[in-house]
Amino acid sequence: MHPNPLRFDADFDNVLFFGQYVVVVTDDKFTAGGLLEGYDDKHVWIRGKRHSRTSSSFIQMPPPDFDFF
Repeated sequence: MHPNPLRFDADFDNVLFFGQYVVVVTDDKFTAGGLLEGYDDKHVWIRGKRHSRTSSSFIQMPPPDFDFF
């Protein structure tokens, strides 16, 4: 699978509307993951933290798989 980073407002709108899991990658390292809470021209908010749209990549992925029991 070759994930395509979210770039356009329409991409962020779809992720927000469908409640999809997003991974944040900064400097080739995983820095955060969760549901998209909002965005503007410069930043994206995931799990209450602000991430820069220019210095981070946002990739829609399946949520992590784990058992509760």
